[in-house]
Amino acid sequence: MTVRYSLRARHEEIELLEYIVQRFGLKKAEEIYISIEKTLDRISKTPEMYRISKRREGLRKCPFSKQTSIYYRIRQDHIEVVSFRPNRKDPRKFKA
Repeated sequence: MTVRYSLRARHEEIELLEYIVQRFGLKKAEEIYISIEKTLDRISKTPEMYRISKRREGLRKCPFSKQTSIYYRIRQDHIEVVSFRPNRKDPRKFKA
C-alpha cells in the first residue's frame, strides 16, 4: 500500500526533524528521517502490525521511539499517516 501524509502529520514531522537538527545536528536528523521512512515502509507492507488506538476509532499507534508515536489509518487503497505525537503529551488533547 502507498503511504500518504495528512497536512498535520507532514507539519509535525518537519517540526520534529527541525528540533532534532537544532538539538542534535543534521546527521542525527537524517538518521531519524531514514528510520521514519523504514518504519512507514514496514507499515505499508503489514498495516495491521500495530495496535488499534483505544481512544480514537480507526487509528493505529506505532511507538516509533521512546519520545514519539506515529498514528495512522488504514484506508482502502493507502495508509494515511495522521500524526507524529510526543508520548508525554496529554492524549485528551489529541485531535484527529
